Amino acid sequence: MRLMLFKIGIFVLITSFIIMLNCGHKVQKENLGPQDYFDYSKALLDKGKCVAAITEFTIIVLKFSGHPIVDDAQFYLAESHFKCEEFLIAAAEYQKLINDYPESPYVEQAFFKIGSSYFQLSQRPELDQEYTSKSLRQFQIFIEAYPNSSYRDETEQKIALLRKKLARKQLLGANVYRKMGIYDSAVIYYDILLEKYYDTPQAEEAMFYKAECQFKLKEYNLAITNFTAFIEKYPKSKYARRAKEKITVIQELIREQEISQHESEG
Repeated sequence: MRLMLFKIGIFVLITSFIIMLNCGHKVQKENLGPQDYFDYSKALLDKGKCVAAITEFTIIVLKFSGHPIVDDAQFYLAESHFKCEEFLIAAAEYQKLINDYPESPYVEQAFFKIGSSYFQLSQRPELDQEYTSKSLRQFQIFIEAYPNSSYRDETEQKIALLRKKLARKQLLGANVYRKMGIYDSAVIYYDILLEKYYDTPQAEEAMFYKAECQFKLKEYNLAITNFTAFIEKYPKSKYARRAKEKITVIQELIREQEISQHESEG
């Protein structure tokens, strides 16, 4: 009997202690100092509770404005939005950190994460590329500002992916004009691609079809020049054989034109 009463008493004490802890936690939160409140909020984010973390970091920024912990809270507020996949809001919050706390040690990372936020919003090549362009521009600014950053390799990899996507978008537009038989417009689009995205895989196809369009426009000398340049640059291309065949065809057409002209003059 005594043993049973003892066990019940222990259970009551433990239960009461747990209840006190939980109640105390709620009361304590209202009286937390800046660092303790930040640690509490960061723990929420680390546990993946990004929505709750957004609320708490927002409170810190408002409640402890002027305290050294605020730039930390501002950065992790942006991080919380990023982890919640609210990328536009995240980009705005990272920018707020840069604007309001330019001396913060988080500024470099914030620059990088703005580019990463837009990168996440970038759509397929056939769709609008507004955020692709914004991400590319932000990453280029980042590299110029922080050439020795630990994020440089990752940034350069993302820049390459973004440039390929923009080149693909340009190529799709050029190919549409070519297939519609609007060859002069297609050449303009191919030229833009070759000028801006010359180092992307799409440049190979653009260079070949630019010459093809010039052939269709009967700009034979330009077509031969560009087909020849294509073969020199991409000798192993799947288009190389076709380019050589086109050169032969064009040369024969030029000879026929010269003979016809000579005969008409005679």
